[in-house]
Amino acid sequence: MAGKYVIERFLGGGYEGEVYVITERNTGIRRAAKFYYPHRDPTGKAVITYARKLDALRHCPILMQYHHQEVASVKRKKVIVVISELVEGEKLSEFLKRQPEGRLSAFEALHVLHTLTKGIAPIHARGEYHGDIHDENIMIRRSGIGFEVKLLDFFDLGKPTKSKIRKDVLNLVMVFHSLVGGREHYADQPRVVKDIIRGLKDSLILARFQSAGDIQRYLESLPWEHGEAPTGK
Repeated sequence: MAGKYVIERFLGGGYEGEVYVITERNTGIRRAAKFYYPHRDPTGKAVITYARKLDALRHCPILMQYHHQEVASVKRKKVIVVISELVEGEKLSEFLKRQPEGRLSAFEALHVLHTLTKGIAPIHARGEYHGDIHDENIMIRRSGIGFEVKLLDFFDLGKPTKSKIRKDVLNLVMVFHSLVGGREHYADQPRVVKDIIRGLKDSLILARFQSAGDIQRYLESLPWEHGEAPTGK
């Protein structure tokens, strides 16, 4: 690819294009390469917007880091390729399938939610949003007693609005709901879990949380008593 990289393997694809693991010929460094379908972005405007957004949010550790762009020729067509950090781990959806009963304990799930919200909080603080938070777009791996979590693609590159930030919040709670086992196990969850999920009722969730930072602060101030789980508020 572009005389500089060797394509290793296919990672996944979507509406905009396809993503591959690549290796830089000179250094052996592995990266991720997203090939944009020419008919989806004929002017290259979406690629530019995507790169600028990643660069503006480069200090947010939960996001993959943008490197640069290349132009490749695929079947004699010009294809724009975005080179970025290769995110290690596995998709959250696949990770959960390997867990007992397909879920994490409430305590582990709270840790993952905290990692997610702490990473997304600076994005919301800037008035930006992600727009595509779900268990297929989150990479995760265990690291010691915690978890390393990374978010993949931005889906919506439109103008930030409060409603889009609130949609991120609802998606974060939905991910948390999946982490603890979904509807099947909801009735048996401790109060601390239910106080966050709130029956997945948008109005109740947004009455408590308006941004990822709100969820982060809530988690960091949960009252623990006598070694038991938090009682919630």
